[in-house]
This record gives sequence, structure tokens and C-alpha cells, in this order.
Amino acid sequence: MSAESDEKPRWFVLGDQLMWPLVGMGCTSARYHRLSTPDLQSLGELAICHHAGCLEASDHANRRGKHSAAVCLVRQSVEALTIAEIGLQPADFAEPLLLGWKEGRKSHGELRKALERDIWPTYGHGLWDESWAEFYGNLARAVQPYAHYTSELQGWQFVTVGYEGGKEFTAMFGLETYDPLQATRITLFHMLLSYMLGRILLAHGRNQDVLSRRSEILELGEALGSSKLLFKRGDWWAQLAPHILFKPGHDWRHDT
Repeated sequence: MSAESDEKPRWFVLGDQLMWPLVGMGCTSARYHRLSTPDLQSLGELAICHHAGCLEASDHANRRGKHSAAVCLVRQSVEALTIAEIGLQPADFAEPLLLGWKEGRKSHGELRKALERDIWPTYGHGLWDESWAEFYGNLARAVQPYAHYTSELQGWQFVTVGYEGGKEFTAMFGLETYDPLQATRITLFHMLLSYMLGRILLAHGRNQDVLSRRSEILELGEALGSSKLLFKRGDWWAQLAPHILFKPGHDWRHDT
């Protein structure tokens, strides 16, 4: 993960402690949640494994300054967690959706609409007082531009080397161009995904290991909500974009 600072923000410390245990708990929850066929039952666990692989590869690329590659993988994780979440629901809800997705008849948008209608109202709020649907929508919109090699994605290939405020700045690019602010934004995405997985597993409510870490998961959400990289109101796609800069001397690494 990324922030190059002696004193790391609280969301980083909490998320770093929870990320991989939550992946393991997610795999366990998916493995023992029974659906009617082994084929359908395996989809949730496979999705969590893909999420974990994307996180690991994204973190490695991010540390090496390959930020555009790192943020592409974040979008993959968002989609994988949608499948994992559906796989943990009761069979009468999960199976028609999973089968439709597997056969190419259900898009991710249709899957999210079903979750928003029938599942998410029970989750409560996101980071602040927004609904879970608003939380998810903000996160999904923030990574949507990185589905393909677009000009928005290309922006993550430039590192700022000189900035004195205002609209003028100096940038460079290359194969490995580490930018502390970009790296920290991508790390924040990683922790948002970990919080999202934690909340999904808490809502599932059957894994005692997850329930024993409820306070840590909720504390991670509170810490993320206090980050200077996010604002309580506004679109995350703008706040977490690569070209949004802080004025020199502004301590963006720490909590508010």
C-alpha cells in the first residue's frame, strides 16, 4: 500500500490489519454458504479470490509507480465483490442472478439494481449518513473510467514534480513514475474495498470470526470518512482523480 510517511493515517493502519483476514473470512463464508449446485456455489469464492489477486497485484504495481495499472485492478475488485456479495445471499435470490451472469444474460448493472432493491436497504449507511446504495454508487463511478485505456486512465501515468499552487504544474511520465499523492489515493481505494467486504460479511452475519471484528470494521469506516482525501459531500470520481492536487504544504496524508 503506499503512503510514504513516518506517521501513517488511521485508515491505513486499520485497513492494513483487516485486509487479508477479511479475504480469508470471505472465502470461508462463501465456501460454507450452500447453493443448489457446486458450480453456482463456487462463484462467490472464486470472486473473492479474484478480488484478493487484484488487490495484491494493484498494491505491487502501486508501490512501483505503475499507478495506471494499479487503478485498473481496483475496478476489477469492485465487480468481483458484486458477485461475491450475491453469492452470500439466500438461494432464491442468488441463484437466478448468478446463473444469468454466468450465461451472459445479466450485466453488472442489473445485478447491482437487484442488490439495491432487495438487499442494500438492510445494510444501513455508508461512511457517513448516506445510504449503502449511495456509497456503492460513488465508489463504482470513481473507478468506472478505468474500464478501458481512456484519457482519464492515462492521467495516472503522469507524476507531478513541481507545483506551487494555482493551475500550473510540472509533470513527467515513464514506465515507473511514483507519485505519493496518486499512490495514497489508490491505497485509499484498497481500504474502501476492504471496508466494503467487511460490511458485506457483517450483513451476512454467519461467520463468528467476522462478527468478532465488527468494531474494527466499523472503526475503519469512521477513519475512511475522516480522511482528507474524501469529502462528505461530492463525487469521489473527482476527489480521487489523479490530476486533483493539494496546495503546497497541505498535509493530505493524515486524518482531519
